Amino acid sequence: MTKKEAGLINKKLENVFYNYYKKIGFLDNEENLSDNYLNKFLRERFIERVLFTVLREFEMKSLAEKSILITGFSHELVSFFLKLGAEPQNITVADICPQAIDRAKAILSKTLSFVKIDLDTLNFNDNTFDIAVCLNYLSNIPSDDLINKMAVEFYRVLKQGGLALVSFTNEIASHDDIQMSGVMRVFRPEEVIKFFNSFKLVNLLDFIPCNFTLFSINEESIYPKRIGIIEDLLIEQEKRYTDSLLLLSK
Repeated sequence: MTKKEAGLINKKLENVFYNYYKKIGFLDNEENLSDNYLNKFLRERFIERVLFTVLREFEMKSLAEKSILITGFSHELVSFFLKLGAEPQNITVADICPQAIDRAKAILSKTLSFVKIDLDTLNFNDNTFDIAVCLNYLSNIPSDDLINKMAVEFYRVLKQGGLALVSFTNEIASHDDIQMSGVMRVFRPEEVIKFFNSFKLVNLLDFIPCNFTLFSINEESIYPKRIGIIEDLLIEQEKRYTDSLLLLSK
């Protein structure tokens, strides 16, 4: 692929994510109280609970010395990491959509780093981050080849022993679920695992209608390993949760 071709593809992706963020209300100047915005907010609150459990399992009691990359914007997650002791100057918020960058700057602490990225070339040095969070991205990338390139880049910028958390919309999502969330595609867990085969697969966090269960992956089979139950906020609102989360390490 030539540099010009890559530029055209990244420009198309900018438009894809611009439309996605418009749909979920992220680019609005005022909070959009539509079902889409509420759905996004509740998902992020639930992800916070999941991340707290994961970090506790890995005994990351303080994030003061940790460098953190957040893509697929979630300002609630920024505040979550800050509550756990992360320093603002160690948090980088990145996105392919420049309008989302501008919106994030308007609502988040100015001491954070904000970076416009291309998915095939992240503008960071090797081994930069201790934690990388990638939410709401995979299910909006139309090409498997682009997902593979993104996975390679995330591996490159993650420190040895670092953690990566990657969400995707799973195959249980109905047509209405997809319309509500604004995503383009769904995946089976084994499909997503292949994209990130350079990483060490720690766990697949699989969300089911009434609680959260952690499953351990062992090549051909999935063995239940429950480390805790987390009440699902979405079920309190009589909504279904259709995202899964990979926990990876380098």
